[in-house]
Amino acid sequence: MAFGQVRIDVKLPDIVFTTPPPLVVVQPGVQVVEDYDEDLYVVDNVYWVRRDGRWFRARDYHGGWEYVEERRVPVTVVKVPPGRYKRWKHKKKHVAVPASYHERDHHHDDHHDDHHDDHHKGGKGKGKKK
Repeated sequence: MAFGQVRIDVKLPDIVFTTPPPLVVVQPGVQVVEDYDEDLYVVDNVYWVRRDGRWFRARDYHGGWEYVEERRVPVTVVKVPPGRYKRWKHKKKHVAVPASYHERDHHHDDHHDDHHDDHHKGGKGKGKKK
C-alpha cells in the first residue's frame, strides 16, 4: 500500500499592518488588536486569528500567516468564544506595542511599560499613616 500526502487548500489571512497595531491586554498574557473587525490575538508576540473554524498564526504584524492545528494554539485563546473581542475597545487608553515592533537586537531589559514608572513617582497614597 502506498501512502500519499493529502493536500488541503486553505485560504490564508491577508492581514498585514504597515505599523504596529494598538494592542489591549484582555487577560494575563493575551492581547487583542483594538477596534479590529475580527478577533485578532497576540500571545507571546505571535498573532493568532480564527477563520471558519481554522486557526492561523503570524510571527509579527507584517503578516506571513500559516495554518496551525488547534492543538498548537494557546489554550487561553482557543477557549475564548468567537467574536468576543471583535471591534474591542478598551476603556482606558493604555495600549501596548508588540515586541515584534522592537528591533531584534535590542535587549528586552531596556523596555519598561508605563505602569512600572507610575509606581515610582511617589505622591499621595491611600496607605495608613504611621
